Amino acid sequence: MNLSGNWSYPTAIRFGAGRISELAEACAQVGISHPLLVTDRGLAGLPITARALDCLAAAGLEH
Repeated sequence: MNLSGNWSYPTAIRFGAGRISELAEACAQVGISHPLLVTDRGLAGLPITARALDCLAAAGLEH
């Protein structure tokens, strides 16, 4: 079996100190009301993950 394909997806990447606080606004700009945050076990316990979830919750975004 020979599988091949192409996937082109324009993605904006935002980075820098404090940019996590823009997460809810970025979701709103593209119409996301139920964001999916995917992590592994190591990332799940880090403060940045808790901060991301807090930002989403404060904006009323269910996850």
